[in-house]
Amino acid sequence: MPRHTGELAVHGRLERREGTELFIVDERLSGHDTFLSTTLCLDQPVYLPELPVRILTFDDVTVLASLVSVLPQAQAGEEWSGTLLIPHGVRPPTIPDDLAQAAAEAGVDTSGWSAAEARQLLTFLGEADPGPVRAERIGMIIEALEGDS
Repeated sequence: MPRHTGELAVHGRLERREGTELFIVDERLSGHDTFLSTTLCLDQPVYLPELPVRILTFDDVTVLASLVSVLPQAQAGEEWSGTLLIPHGVRPPTIPDDLAQAAAEAGVDTSGWSAAEARQLLTFLGEADPGPVRAERIGMIIEALEGDS
């Protein structure tokens, strides 16, 4: 079984926190599993073909936390680049059944969402418990998507 299903060129800046090397990615990774261990093939500031890291993606930033300390000469703020070996490929957004049903009934296609739009709309819906607030949010999402057509 392969150790990874995809490769992604990444770059950013280096930081150190509490003895841990953090590779701050310039662009937030979207659609990839997070909190998983994987491998970063580091090209710069030094060549390391297999640096074990943990992918940590938050609301506005992705951080690759080194699982081993290997860059004693690296300086905070120093630029880095490499290839991240993605263990499970891109994760498509999961559309909840109630939203999928409402979209189908309205004839709205949800497959054309951008990653940012899907994240925003699904987070907005996910914050509502079943009931009138959720139903209202589904209506708002459908209305917004109909306006995009």
